[in-house]
Amino acid sequence: MLVVMEISEIATEQLEAEPVAHAAWEAVGMARMLAVLAEFDRREAWKTWECRSPQHWLSWKCGLGHVAASERLRVARVLPDLPIISAALAGGLLSWSKVRELTRVATPETERSLVDIAMSGTASHVARLVTAMRRVTRAQAVRQLADREFRWATNEDGSVSITVRLPADRAMPVIRAVEQATILRKDVPRSQTAADAFVDVVCGDAGSRRAERPRPEVIVHIEGDQARFENGPSISTEVAACLTCDAPVTTVADTADGPVVVDKRRGPTRSQRRWLGLRHPTCQFPGCDHRGSFEVHHVVEHRHGGTSRLSNLARLCWFHHRVVHLHGLQMTLHRDRTLDVRFPAGNPVDRSIPSTAFLVAPPERPDEIGGRWYGDRLDLDHALAAFGLGG
Repeated sequence: MLVVMEISEIATEQLEAEPVAHAAWEAVGMARMLAVLAEFDRREAWKTWECRSPQHWLSWKCGLGHVAASERLRVARVLPDLPIISAALAGGLLSWSKVRELTRVATPETERSLVDIAMSGTASHVARLVTAMRRVTRAQAVRQLADREFRWATNEDGSVSITVRLPADRAMPVIRAVEQATILRKDVPRSQTAADAFVDVVCGDAGSRRAERPRPEVIVHIEGDQARFENGPSISTEVAACLTCDAPVTTVADTADGPVVVDKRRGPTRSQRRWLGLRHPTCQFPGCDHRGSFEVHHVVEHRHGGTSRLSNLARLCWFHHRVVHLHGLQMTLHRDRTLDVRFPAGNPVDRSIPSTAFLVAPPERPDEIGGRWYGDRLDLDHALAAFGLGG
């Protein structure tokens, strides 16, 4: 029978040993999680949950903040090319803090030396070394200035790619502005929805009260199974249906006698948008905690007899509003305002995940995670010289 002693009764020697052992166990467990996460990312399994990104899924199902999820994903993607660092983490020899820093600069050629230095110093030493190794020379700064550019191109699917290359000192204010806009929405995944924050910053809408402002009227021309904006590009009929949820829409059919208005509906009112924003601080799609600007979705669509009453309106972020229409997801809005979302086949989007065994082996020497540091200061110049970066 397992007997668990009260912490106050544990001998000091055992008390000292347990944090070290737990730290080694955490390193081994982290190695396993990163290996599994790399495969999870490779399979893009997060897409089956209609998540924006793997960070979104990790935030939802593993309770990680967006920054923490992004860091683990970054490290998971590079560790397969760094077998020595991977082995040190899996063996409980290097902590997550050290490995996280080492993977910022490590290469297959330098990882062995970096592990040796990391084993002989603290996590703070490793962070200082990595910062120093990422120094930018004067020649590189001049090249950054000369290579600045702005380009854009239309893709085959009609989307637009924008490429901006800036010197670091010019880029950081832009990055910080986008990050601040993203933080205002809280936990917005980096890649896709950071693009939304970028548009808000450039167009001057970041931090505005757009959620309370009705959208302007748009005109959509229906041409068979295609649709297009008045004096604008073509869109899919599913996106056209998405627009009818959130804005006043005039639908015009092109006939032999000219354009004929076949439908004209008022969008959600300002008061309805304000109520939805107060009642639901985040997107109502399961697992999404997107804040800030949102769109209004008719749970029962207009074409199926749905009305614009609050009992039929849900708050969705830009991404999930289109996901619902493009994939034909089935939604039920209950009286308590909870939203049930299912795939067309009837299986729920938010499904249970069966528990599994924690498939990791204990470290052979948990006491070795502390490394070989004996309290001496980091000789940064000597460490950099080992990589040919001194002087």
